[in-house]
Amino acid sequence: LDPQKIDLEFMNWCGEKQLPFSMIFTKIDKLSSSALSKNLTKYKKEMLKYWEELPPVFTTSSESAFGKEKILNYIDMIIKDC
Repeated sequence: LDPQKIDLEFMNWCGEKQLPFSMIFTKIDKLSSSALSKNLTKYKKEMLKYWEELPPVFTTSSESAFGKEKILNYIDMIIKDC
């Protein structure tokens, strides 16, 4: 999907409250690699209108388990930092 107003508002709210968050794009297996790249670029471009730098971004597929290990490692890192 294109960047949704409600998602952008929520991420901006998190920023205002200084709440860390990550962006996780799911079901990437439903798009061609060029469509995925195009959509990610749109989202990042929209986010950079409001943010100096982007939060961590992950892409995932539950069908192939793509991205699962990266997200689990990231969660583990956060837990260890707490």
